[in-house]
Amino acid sequence: MDQRLRHLAEQLDVGLIARREFLRKAAVVTGGAAAGLATLRTMASAQPKTKLRVWLFKSFVTNANDVLGRQIEAWAKERGVDVELDWATFGDREPKFVAAIEAGNPPDLAEMHIMGPTRYKAVLRDMSALAGDLARAKGGLLPFAETAMKIDGKFLAVARYSMTTVFFVRKDVMEAKGLKPPKVYDPDVVEFARKTQDPSKDLFGFGQTLNRSDDGDGFMENIFWDYGGGSWDKDGKPALGTTFRAQNLKALQFAVDTIQKHKIQPPGVMGWTDVSNNEAYMAGKLVTTNNGASLYYAMVTKKHELAAKTQLVLTPGGPGGSFVGSSCYNWAIFGKSKHADLCEDLIRWVEDEKRFSEYLHVSVGQAGPVYKGRVDHPYWKSDPNFEAIVQNIVRSVNYGHPGPLTSAAVEVRAQHILTDMAGRVVVGGLSPEAALKEAHARVEEIYKMRRT
Repeated sequence: MDQRLRHLAEQLDVGLIARREFLRKAAVVTGGAAAGLATLRTMASAQPKTKLRVWLFKSFVTNANDVLGRQIEAWAKERGVDVELDWATFGDREPKFVAAIEAGNPPDLAEMHIMGPTRYKAVLRDMSALAGDLARAKGGLLPFAETAMKIDGKFLAVARYSMTTVFFVRKDVMEAKGLKPPKVYDPDVVEFARKTQDPSKDLFGFGQTLNRSDDGDGFMENIFWDYGGGSWDKDGKPALGTTFRAQNLKALQFAVDTIQKHKIQPPGVMGWTDVSNNEAYMAGKLVTTNNGASLYYAMVTKKHELAAKTQLVLTPGGPGGSFVGSSCYNWAIFGKSKHADLCEDLIRWVEDEKRFSEYLHVSVGQAGPVYKGRVDHPYWKSDPNFEAIVQNIVRSVNYGHPGPLTSAAVEVRAQHILTDMAGRVVVGGLSPEAALKEAHARVEEIYKMRRT
């Protein structure tokens, strides 16, 4: 059977083309032979349901997960497609992708982290036409999102939303002490934490793990930039222990000092997972913490008493400025998929503004804008705490800053180089100088393997 005819039959079967269009296009392929068309009609009606494997990110914002799941199920029912949904959360997500790609068995469509298009570019489909259409309809992409989605001149993913971090402050404690939100980590956050904490009552001024986790990785990147440093120079070459060695040592020392010297963090913080500071904050054990909107979502939806006592502010900075790492969850289609048309149709369905608005309203701030047309959505004016979320997104920078976004920069993040370095000091007892030298060697090794 001609592959063109089989493809047309599959499109007809799932409702992507009308029967009249099917017959017209099939006539071109078969030359209009009646016997050929009759065979095609029989084949199309006898086609089994197409099965689509879709991998999704399981966030802590469960209502948003439920909405997306229902939307995909509605699409599948209308198109007559059998969709197999598979969910993975923070720590499980990247190892799962790597294992599937190495085994040659990736899904058809996946909701990916911002590092996905760059890290997995060799096995992803060019989505430039669809991504371009959606971007134009939504006012264009914010610069950081376009850079992360468009690799070597081609869109390898369709941007969806930004799940950024902000600084959570116990407003009631702050006001009782006559304080204002801290602008920089040192000395502001340190002094703020000292004046507001009471370890005897299990209340600590700052909660921020430095270990292998999205929370830890993001904080370590930000603090290095805040001190004027980073892992890369402006040309994208390793700078951790060379160009920015002095700045990076100061940043690392500060991060470690929050635990060892200033003692403004809870005991056991290096054993936290991504949900730990959420739990500690809601239990009344933290005055400040960095977190995504999932913490605010949990408090608002549960009508927690701390929701009204919490203020979200811009992430503090340092002597080199105030920086926030970017986030852009996205849709990517794997090159091995035989159902790219269906995948693109599903993306158009869930990214329709009416459906995305439904997702946005239940996310309580998590589904931040990556399209210019969504920045001014009325939703972002519905809660004063949303202002910090939007502003952090707009000013965010990509992996590799101050240089370009590269495969090497993404791999350094994926391998948790910076948090491993902090762990070597806090847990392993290494000196900051030795830990920095060790981490720089790992960055150099990755750079040699992935220069683009």
